[in-house]
Amino acid sequence: MDIKSDKSEIRKPQTPILFVDDEPMAHVIMKHHLKDWNVESAYSAEEALEILNKRHILIIISDISMPGMDGIEFLREVRKRRGIVQVIIVTASNRIDDLINAFEAGATDFLLKPLKKEEIEEALENILAKINRWKITMKALFHKKKEMDPKQVIPFDD
Repeated sequence: MDIKSDKSEIRKPQTPILFVDDEPMAHVIMKHHLKDWNVESAYSAEEALEILNKRHILIIISDISMPGMDGIEFLREVRKRRGIVQVIIVTASNRIDDLINAFEAGATDFLLKPLKKEEIEEALENILAKINRWKITMKALFHKKKEMDPKQVIPFDD
């Protein structure tokens, strides 16, 4: 089944994205780069966790260096609470350890600041393709299960 042709495809204007960074200018830049996307802002990891408790977020873009809980700690907490959420870590640091720590903690992707619109959108499009593929696979598995048990309710059925 072609991901692009599936009518239940997750599309960018509807996809909730949470951007987490303590720098106000980073939010201005991100909102400009992703003006056609559904981006919500948090200025700390703690604020972002509160938002995650209240809203359905599919993708997080988080800075690594923040006061209080840093991006790696935040990523680990997200993985405990909402393991399927996709997290892109961003940093201005040139430390290779940051990259390694981010991926070990479960980052989906890693981008360097200054953030370029094309790189952000490429990372987001890759994540959306993965989420759509997962959704199609889950739907197929539920259909197989329903064949075995006709009373089974199929989530994702349109």
